[in-house]
Amino acid sequence: MAMAMGIARFAYTPMIQIMTEAGVLTVAQAGGIASLNYLGYLAGSIFFMVKPIRRKYTWFAVMYLMNAVSLGLFALTQDIYAWSVLRTVSGFASAGMFLLMSVIISEALVQKGQLRFVGLIYTGIGIGILISGFTVLVFGQYMGWKGLWIVFFIGMLLTAPLCWFRPAGGHTHSQTVSAPEEPMHPFIYFLSAAYFLMGTAYIVSGTFLVLIIGRAGFSGYWAWMITGLCAVPGIIYFTLNAGRTGFMKNLIPAYVFLGISCAIPAISGSAPALFLAAGMYGATFLGIVALTVGFAKKLAGSRTAYAIGLVTVAFSVGQMIGPAAAGWSAEKTGNFSYSLMAASVLCAAAILILMAGCYFNRRRSVCRM
Repeated sequence: MAMAMGIARFAYTPMIQIMTEAGVLTVAQAGGIASLNYLGYLAGSIFFMVKPIRRKYTWFAVMYLMNAVSLGLFALTQDIYAWSVLRTVSGFASAGMFLLMSVIISEALVQKGQLRFVGLIYTGIGIGILISGFTVLVFGQYMGWKGLWIVFFIGMLLTAPLCWFRPAGGHTHSQTVSAPEEPMHPFIYFLSAAYFLMGTAYIVSGTFLVLIIGRAGFSGYWAWMITGLCAVPGIIYFTLNAGRTGFMKNLIPAYVFLGISCAIPAISGSAPALFLAAGMYGATFLGIVALTVGFAKKLAGSRTAYAIGLVTVAFSVGQMIGPAAAGWSAEKTGNFSYSLMAASVLCAAAILILMAGCYFNRRRSVCRM
């Protein structure tokens, strides 16, 4: 997960600053390419949600290698259209890896009666974010943006054999979505709507945080490393605490702190505030991912792949909107303040949707899950 998502997907964030400084990419172009990446992510989410997957490990390995190759090819051209295609392909592969890994691990943990630990797999994303920031910080001074993409490509190739490992204690089976044995809980639609808004909101910082802090005169690469570092304990806390107190009692505070982390860079340009925002952002946005996927699994009935795919599709649509809108706004206004405040407002709206879902489903005890 560290390589498949933390590197293949999120290494683009620290690379934006080094590529814009090299004059090969503008902020608006960076936002547009990021949105195309999430368009690919949306397509992949839909594909893997509706397609019965009988060879999960084979598909996962293919998606992993597809993503690795897309990173390597990024260094071989400066054509904006080629980059757009490569990031779209990478987005499709990332969605496949995320969904397949989530389903594989969920099914393996169900067999062991330990589903509450499913969110811990997402600590890998935080580790990958930390590695991506460290790589650009350390090697960026010795090599250009092309060399860095090659480093990421080599890293993924070296870790590709991990795709063939299997969980101990049995194998997972294909899950179709056409004839469910148990219905999904209707609250999943409220969860998906909130997750859509979260996808639109978090991705503003997820795409431009390094650039935002760099423009303020501080090291965005260090901030990105703090984001990844704080993500690991954040995910562990929210995952384990959700097993004790329930998903909703953790989702609401996570959305509150994510909204605050988005607003801080729009309000203050001081180093303590910006690095605090980076840490809060890392500790919460991946925590929300882990909580939402775990909650979706709880609400899924017998439709695990469909439920995880449904929330991921909603998330993907939001991600597709955020970067392009934020990049366009920054080009017009010269800063990201409006986009960051809008992201904070969207987090507040997501909370209202979750609370509305609790109200309409109050007789089903969903908010105590």
